[in-house]
Amino acid sequence: MSFERLAPHYLRLERILAGEVLQRCRTAFLEETRTARRALLLGEGPGRFLVELVRVNPRVQVTVIDCSPRMLAVARQRIGLRDRARVRFEVRDLLSSWVPEPGAYDLIGTHCVLDCFRPGQLEVLIRKVARGGAPSARWLITDFCEPAAGWRRLHGRLVLWLMYRVFRILTRLPATRLTPPDPYLKSAGFHLASRRLAYRDLVHADLWVRVSG
Repeated sequence: MSFERLAPHYLRLERILAGEVLQRCRTAFLEETRTARRALLLGEGPGRFLVELVRVNPRVQVTVIDCSPRMLAVARQRIGLRDRARVRFEVRDLLSSWVPEPGAYDLIGTHCVLDCFRPGQLEVLIRKVARGGAPSARWLITDFCEPAAGWRRLHGRLVLWLMYRVFRILTRLPATRLTPPDPYLKSAGFHLASRRLAYRDLVHADLWVRVSG
């Protein structure tokens, strides 16, 4: 999987396809980030959530992991020089070459990344990420989802079918269909505190919280 070809055009492409919907979902629970001290952002891409995180939280230390050097370069350029000292950028493959520091992060962000993986890969990744979460960790997720019923469900299935085929061509995306991450998150010790739907119920913004004990 490689987003190198899309990196220079990703922001423009996102705005053409979804306007500001994805960014509103990324920042839907931004208030929950104000007390975070160490944040882990995976597959952050061009850094739209990162910019908002360092803006509202002047003390947070952030680790950003992405498999695309060009995406990380775009993200680095988007944040001010004063904030760059608080952000560490790492080019890693999430499934193979990256291992989180155990229990280190009280905030985790995976925006528009979990839907890139096949079921087995997703289970492994969520279990790995969870090991990096602190006992009180909060996990923010933005992703596509399949609407529950009616015409929206039919419309959503068509959009997702087209989206996966296009992105498999452009990025060699591993997934061929959408896999909901909810069972794997629950198995890893997190519970869904809040979910907001947008874009005709085709996109969701989630706040998951680690279950104590």
